Amino acid sequence: MPKSPCPQLLVFYFVFPTFYNELIKLFVGSLSPCLQRCMEPMATIEKSISNMYRNYEKVCEKLDKSAHCSQKCSLQDQSAFFQYTTFYRIHCIDFEEELESVLPCLREAAYKADIVCREKCVAKQPAEKQMNKEERQKQLCKNVECATICYVNQLSNSCPSAKQVLIKLNVRIANEMRRLTKDEDFEKLSSQCQRVHLGEYLQKRLIESTK
Repeated sequence: MPKSPCPQLLVFYFVFPTFYNELIKLFVGSLSPCLQRCMEPMATIEKSISNMYRNYEKVCEKLDKSAHCSQKCSLQDQSAFFQYTTFYRIHCIDFEEELESVLPCLREAAYKADIVCREKCVAKQPAEKQMNKEERQKQLCKNVECATICYVNQLSNSCPSAKQVLIKLNVRIANEMRRLTKDEDFEKLSSQCQRVHLGEYLQKRLIESTK
């Protein structure tokens, strides 16, 4: 799979669903009509971790529907779709078997985790409208790192048997993000945004936070 032709979008559209709405406002103009049409099923998904686990099968069905639609778009759009849907693709395809045994517990624990982590990690920015795109991206990267650590911590406390799967899954997302980002584009990112693309860094943070 080629690296994303739209690196300026980062990949936070679907890296962490909590922040989808903010990011779509930043980048919606960059989506082609074909890709916009194919992303419609995904756009109707409630952007929360609790929804990911509570409605796992339905979410994955929508991903499958959107993926089939994207095959009718250009190769550039297909590459972009592959990148934008990293979060859902890894949950629904790569980690389907590993999540199966812990999913019942995660369904129960995710709602509380949503409340705790949104309160902790969604920065209250009264002057957000005055922030430029680079500043907003940097803030969102900070939010993503905070939320990733918070969710793994909260869910691991409630579901100890899911801890290793959650760490492995989130490290995989970070590594996949880095793999799909061109080196020259990665170098242009702020240090805050580079960190959320580095699996080794994230793994260390997650292990420390869940001791």
